[in-house]
Parts: sequence; C-alpha cells; structure tokens
Amino acid sequence: MKDIKLLENEEKVFELEADFWNRGTNPIQRFFGNVARFVAMLLGKRIHGKLIVTNLRALEVTETISCYCFPTAHEVKLLTKASIKEVGYVMEKFCFVFCPTYTLYYESTTQSTSINVQNANDETMSDLLTKFYQVIK
Repeated sequence: MKDIKLLENEEKVFELEADFWNRGTNPIQRFFGNVARFVAMLLGKRIHGKLIVTNLRALEVTETISCYCFPTAHEVKLLTKASIKEVGYVMEKFCFVFCPTYTLYYESTTQSTSINVQNANDETMSDLLTKFYQVIK
C-alpha cells in the first residue's frame, strides 16, 4: 500500500490498520473472519485499509488487489466534519466475560465504517476517540 504524502507542517497523530475480515479477539469471530479471508485469498482478492489521522486531517485509505497482483482500486477519502455524523467505540465480550473486542466506528451520511483495534482498553480507545474528534471538529 502506498504511503500518503503529508502536507507541510503535518504530523501523524495515529494510524490504524483496518481489518476488513472482521477478525477480532473473539475465537468464533476470528474463525469466520479467517475463513472469509482464505476464500478471498484463493480467488486472488486482498483488501488493505488504513485510517490515518494527522494534526490537520483524517483520511481513510483503501486498496484492493485482484488476481493476486493487480491493484484494481485505490481509494482515499478525506473525512470532514460535515460528512461525519457520529464517532465512537464499542467493546464487546464473548460469552459475557471472555476476549473483549474494541471497535472504533464512525458513521457518515453514506456509510458506516468500523475498525477493530488490537490490544486496546477503555483508556486507549478514549484517547483515540478524542484525537480523532479534535481533527474533524
């Protein structure tokens, strides 16, 4: 995946790798996510995505590779205050106590995007949420 060229006086605040196969820390969710990823891999399709938040802007970058090696789509979205209706995070546990999965989400007028965050807790998610909101406000 190509790196995004930063503007003058722009610094990365954080970058999250998007998990398009929904592989969280939940063992059942991980199993089905790996199955979906494996089937797509057999068919030659891979999807890479990132949420990049800098001190000046927030970007959503997605790249799709088909037939094992041909980049067929490269999408860069600039997230603006007017386009985002809601930002938050969700923590879900498997069987009420095991494997908490933290997901950062934001809803726009046309889509909803969620990104699983690995090795997270309430403090780190709150920090990510605050930094994300500071950029888009």
